[in-house]
Amino acid sequence: MKLDYAMGVLSSHGVSSPDVSLAQAFIVARGASCAPELLPPLQEQLTRALELARSAWPGVELAGTRFVGHLARLLPSQAPAEDVEKLHVPDVYLARAAADRLPSALTAFEASFLPEVNAAVARLKLPPTGLDEVRQLLRQRMLVGSPDAPARLAAYPGTGPLSGWVRAAALWLALDWQRQRGGQPQADDGDLSLLVAPGDDPELIYLKNTYRAEFSTSFSEALGGLEPRQRNFLRLKYLDALSIDQLGALYGVHRSTAARWVVAAQESLLQETRRLLTERLRLTGSQLDSVLRLISSQLDVNLSRLLRSKAD
Repeated sequence: MKLDYAMGVLSSHGVSSPDVSLAQAFIVARGASCAPELLPPLQEQLTRALELARSAWPGVELAGTRFVGHLARLLPSQAPAEDVEKLHVPDVYLARAAADRLPSALTAFEASFLPEVNAAVARLKLPPTGLDEVRQLLRQRMLVGSPDAPARLAAYPGTGPLSGWVRAAALWLALDWQRQRGGQPQADDGDLSLLVAPGDDPELIYLKNTYRAEFSTSFSEALGGLEPRQRNFLRLKYLDALSIDQLGALYGVHRSTAARWVVAAQESLLQETRRLLTERLRLTGSQLDSVLRLISSQLDVNLSRLLRSKAD
């Protein structure tokens, strides 16, 4: 690389190379390139960000290269590096460290942000058992990760305060807890939104009304047959509404890789649905294509209903 060559020339002439390790980690995480002369000012900017974050959370020692690589993945692909300063840098630092299970970060998160659960759900007047369950669900979602579903704190985008993000997550969990135990009718997780819509052609209306159950069963089985990681990609995108940039940050990969993973999971789901429908129904190729176009166009609604129970 041009950068490595330039640094080698400096060393060979007895000139010590400047430390640009943070800048290099940032550039690599963005999947970009950078002229050697631009690395020192980028290093200075990232060093300031790291010092700001560490001063906000004394005792939390996340590796600098790990932190700046995470910052890089949070930025939209076309955003300039200077946009790092628009993020809530100390909150991003703690979120990344807690997602990495650093004990000091877990302690700081518990002390500073879990009280937000009480504030978020106070107006819902949950019973003590409900509040305890919401707290536990929040801990599990935010802090407990696995190879298939990393700790959700890693997806905190940094565009708003972490306290507000945690409150929103707690409120969503509390509302879901209340809905499930409030005796309200629940949507059938296997029921696709194959409802007749204005403008549907007669053939599509017939397919919807005649084969509704078969469509639902095939789609649900196809979803259940995906690999656990693929189901989690779809859950994070369609149920939890994470952007591609957030998915990349969550899994520690470039946004283009995260996008490919999601597309591959979608294609696998639709292809398997088509195969199962072909086995169950005697439809022409054009009819099956019409069905898959319908399912694809309503993918967000259908997956939102199914993924809560299917995702691992």
